[in-house]
Amino acid sequence: MNQKYNFPVKIISLKEKLILYFLLLGIGAIALLSVFSYYSAKTALLNRTFDQLTSLRIVKKNQIEQFFSDRRYDLLFLAGASETQLLTQQNGDPDKKPPLSSVKEYLHKYQSLGSYFPAFHIVRADGSMVNGNFAENESRINRSDPSLPDPENFNKKCGPGEVMISDELTDSLSGKTVMFMATMITGTKDGKQINLGTLFLELSADAINFIMLNNNPASGLGLSGETYLVGPDYKMRSASRFISGSILRTEVKTKPAIEAYSGSEGCIITNDYRGIPVLSSFSRINIKGLDWIILAEIDIKEAMVPVFELRTRILFLSILIVSIFFGFVFFISRQITKPLIRLKDAAINVGHGRYDIDLPIETRDEIGALTEAFNIMARQIKEKTTDLQQERFGRLRSVIDGEEMERQRLSRELHDGIGQLLIAIKLRLEGLLYQDAREIKNSIQELKKYFDTIIDEVRRISNNLMPSVLEAFGITIAFRNLFADTEELSGLRIQFVSKGSFEDLDKKTKTYIYRLTQEALSNIVKHAEAGEVHVTLVREFEKLTLVIRDNGKGFSLENAGKEGGNGIHNMNERASLLQGTIEIKSTPGKGTIITVIVPITIPYVGNQDFPRG
Repeated sequence: MNQKYNFPVKIISLKEKLILYFLLLGIGAIALLSVFSYYSAKTALLNRTFDQLTSLRIVKKNQIEQFFSDRRYDLLFLAGASETQLLTQQNGDPDKKPPLSSVKEYLHKYQSLGSYFPAFHIVRADGSMVNGNFAENESRINRSDPSLPDPENFNKKCGPGEVMISDELTDSLSGKTVMFMATMITGTKDGKQINLGTLFLELSADAINFIMLNNNPASGLGLSGETYLVGPDYKMRSASRFISGSILRTEVKTKPAIEAYSGSEGCIITNDYRGIPVLSSFSRINIKGLDWIILAEIDIKEAMVPVFELRTRILFLSILIVSIFFGFVFFISRQITKPLIRLKDAAINVGHGRYDIDLPIETRDEIGALTEAFNIMARQIKEKTTDLQQERFGRLRSVIDGEEMERQRLSRELHDGIGQLLIAIKLRLEGLLYQDAREIKNSIQELKKYFDTIIDEVRRISNNLMPSVLEAFGITIAFRNLFADTEELSGLRIQFVSKGSFEDLDKKTKTYIYRLTQEALSNIVKHAEAGEVHVTLVREFEKLTLVIRDNGKGFSLENAGKEGGNGIHNMNERASLLQGTIEIKSTPGKGTIITVIVPITIPYVGNQDFPRG
């Protein structure tokens, strides 16, 4: 057994819908604007940060390249100095040490280079060495250094006036990271240029770190930014800001390092050697003899701090705007729905039959126009209702008056006609008591005529009440009988013409048309003083047309209702009950024309002797 349950339907008021729609629209617009502002600011900040990193990278790259260019000139200058050539002289014995005073004088003269070159090494042509420390102003004569590049290999790759730079390596004695720059020391003998030896300068990594490493937050790198160098083995060549002892130990095989060694330069978002998301700017360094790259990076988290603050401000501002917008929408929706609620309540009152409503018009807009239209509608409904009540009362009165008039007519006909005949028959029957047999026979013949007259009178009254000929023979025969009786009683000449088939007309249509024609003829007989009447009944496909024309004295339509009588009213009522129209044209002295058109709802399927339509 299936059982259905009817649950109450939740009705969403217009005010709730307005609030919901406006809020959705406002929140959507605010959200779209907020997202657009956030991502625009984020993009602008990323572009600015990338530009800043690129600028720092270019500055550091230029500084490093200029640094090595300056050290190259320093090296060439030292190689051509007379003191350097003096230290290459051996004075006979290859194992003989140069005078200590000459080494100290050399170191003292070039002590200013100690911030870049901690030590120098001169390898003579015979393989002996002279070592000195610029910073400490002392010499280490003929000390063997296994970390020193091979002079013979150097002489094969580098000619006079050229500089060779070695990549960073770890000093086997001190454990520090050092580099070497070398060039050939030349002199002249017998007018020819000869090789006196090779000058090696140790280049400290501290000098490079001084350029690359910057822990000052105000430098543009903040608390997490750094610039550093990477070699072809993907090991650091400058110190990390976050990892101590990173040179030649910390591997930087990251995406920007790989792309830089592939010949690209630019900016990307990636993870650095610590696995932390960063903004990275990268490129290669142009230093002859070194295959290094430079990277400038800053953590995304720090770079995006302004964007995160902007996001918080946008969120707070959006909530504030939505709250203000909600209050505004609530107020506006209330102002809009308040008169509509009044209209709804007023419509309910009108539905309950209370028409004395006059709503105030508070606005000059569509709602105000709607309120004014509603007030007009309520007044019109009240007027129409009053008219309908009066019309209903009039119809009821007409029915009652018609019934009363019909009773009076029947009473007159029964009294003046059948009643008088019955009295005459009664008197004749009473007279038979005093007549002889031969006179009785003649009296019976007269009584027979009286009875025939009574029968005819009863038939006439019966036909007037409900003409059975309509059902038996149709409306055409009924009309002819009606016109014949009217001619006999009134002396009118009636000409009747019918066109079309009337067999499928329903009983109501035939009866009302018959009564309407009967009423019209009665009015003509009583008031028109006419001699001739022309009646035309035409059946077309979907309508029935009745035209009654007389040559009487006519009347004024304006005064027709004031002169008493219900003839015209009854004809209008019967035409309206058939959903038809009636038109009466009358001019005093020129007769009257009555035209009745009734729609036929039953499709016509009979014989057609008239045009359709």
